[in-house]
Amino acid sequence: MAKEFKLPDLGSGLQEGQIVNWLVSVGQEVTTSDDLCEIETEKAVIEIPMPYAGTVLELRAAAGDMVQVGSVIAVIGDAGESADSPEVPAVETAAPDKPVAKEVAPAPSSDAAATTATGRVKAMPSVRRIAREHDIELASVAGSGKHGQITRKDVLAILDTRPADAVAPVAQPSAQPTGTSSQFEPFSMIRKTISARLTQSWQEIPHVFTRMEIDATRLLIVRKALIEELDMKIPIEAILVKASLPALKEFPAFNATVVDGGLELHQHYNIGIAVDTETGLVVPVLKNADRLSLREMLATMLDLLPRAVQRKATPEELSGGTFTVNNIGALGHMMGTSIIPHGTTAILSVGRAVEKPVVRDGEIAIAPVLEVTLSFDHRAIDGGLAQRFMARIRENLEEPVKALL
Repeated sequence: MAKEFKLPDLGSGLQEGQIVNWLVSVGQEVTTSDDLCEIETEKAVIEIPMPYAGTVLELRAAAGDMVQVGSVIAVIGDAGESADSPEVPAVETAAPDKPVAKEVAPAPSSDAAATTATGRVKAMPSVRRIAREHDIELASVAGSGKHGQITRKDVLAILDTRPADAVAPVAQPSAQPTGTSSQFEPFSMIRKTISARLTQSWQEIPHVFTRMEIDATRLLIVRKALIEELDMKIPIEAILVKASLPALKEFPAFNATVVDGGLELHQHYNIGIAVDTETGLVVPVLKNADRLSLREMLATMLDLLPRAVQRKATPEELSGGTFTVNNIGALGHMMGTSIIPHGTTAILSVGRAVEKPVVRDGEIAIAPVLEVTLSFDHRAIDGGLAQRFMARIRENLEEPVKALL
């Protein structure tokens, strides 16, 4: 008998998602090893596994539609069976195993874009919108994203190669004055979430910023030696996390949450790492970072960070941070400040090391200098405490060996 499949619990209290792609089509024979669809939530893109084997009788939403947790999105049964009176499996009241972001086999390399089982080109809704506005046929675009997905950069690269007079003009609303033009691009789910949370943080938290410059000579030497010794990539964020942990333990107000009438001082150290993606900033979290050896931390980061960039990290992996580090130098910036993630009291940002004059033993020398900025919640932390915290951060970055052991 035909069975309805309801969108299961997406984790972390998420109640809705947007269907990015159907990975099956009506009439297709499927097994439980197949994936049903890709769902974009406010945190990640999640692949929903096929709950039953059989034939896909009906898909009850289109790509781009918003669907609620608990709503029926597909009907699966026997070939030729009607989808009008499906059975609602008892197990649906306790949703199937939580969907997780799964690795899938890489799409074959070709000059054409990768497609789903339905023949639909793999691309996010915002990318489709740009292509539609500029009359770009996505099926002819080679996707550079994971599994051949077409990215915003792929579409913009095509526009860059077009002569100026060949670019499709953007329609101008008739109400606008002559000589002006604009277009409306609605926020994606992740951008809506970023907007709401940063607004809440900025409105509720009295931000204070303090900065310092550190001599990064030893840090860069140690990092290079570790790369050679371990024969693996050493993200600068790993050293930042290791340098932050002793300071967080010494000054617990920086690993805390402001609650009514006081501070909740966390005894666990879940360190968020800000990551830039095409669709917006995400913050994957290293859970219990203080319990990880350097090798364990590197292995976790080298798995987690790329999946976060591809929007494949699970909601649980993007939640629960107690302190955050942000490597703004990864994009070439020498300095900058960050907004404190809501629910925490501080975020540490580092820029790109640049050579500057420094004074050593009374003499001027040239050294790589790194700017470090701390954003902190003035309700919980005063300037003096922030300066003592930063002094410990300086010690651990200028002589990182002790923090890394």
